[in-house]
Amino acid sequence: MRVLFLFASLSISFLSFAQQSDFILVKKNQRTIRTLFAGSAVSFATATGTYTGRINKIESDSLFVVQYDIRKVFTNLGVYMIDTIASIQNAFHYKDLTSINKKTIGFNWAASGASLLGGGVLLTTAGLGTWIFTKPGTQYYAPAQLVIGSAVVAGAGYLLMMQNRQIIKFEKKYTLEYINTK
Repeated sequence: MRVLFLFASLSISFLSFAQQSDFILVKKNQRTIRTLFAGSAVSFATATGTYTGRINKIESDSLFVVQYDIRKVFTNLGVYMIDTIASIQNAFHYKDLTSINKKTIGFNWAASGASLLGGGVLLTTAGLGTWIFTKPGTQYYAPAQLVIGSAVVAGAGYLLMMQNRQIIKFEKKYTLEYINTK
């Protein structure tokens, strides 16, 4: 019994001394707003393109990201199934990141802004088209209130989209900080 207790306590102590890997902090005006660590999902852009995947490890100022190529594969029965074709491992220096996507929680105001912008532009275009191609006083002639109102809706949609952007650009306010734990 003593041997079993000694073995269990030693194995638990070895597991408790595991060292955490390095991590990266996303800061806004010196306040941490997001932490990137091994195992977390990330979507970011660099000068060469945009990447979405899972962080495999963070080491030596680099992010090692695993991307999965998921496609529809047809079977012998004539139907398809979704399968992972390949996994691609990429390494990026943390200073190469130009922007990162925010995590969205709750209602998406930017998507509502896009809907308002699209609807407002469509109504404004249709109203202006009726002004050009129809005579005033006919049933198809759009009133000025409709065109002005739809332009206001399009402007409100644009403001909602710009105010609630889902992208953090690393310029003046936002910075990345690499934390080395070794």
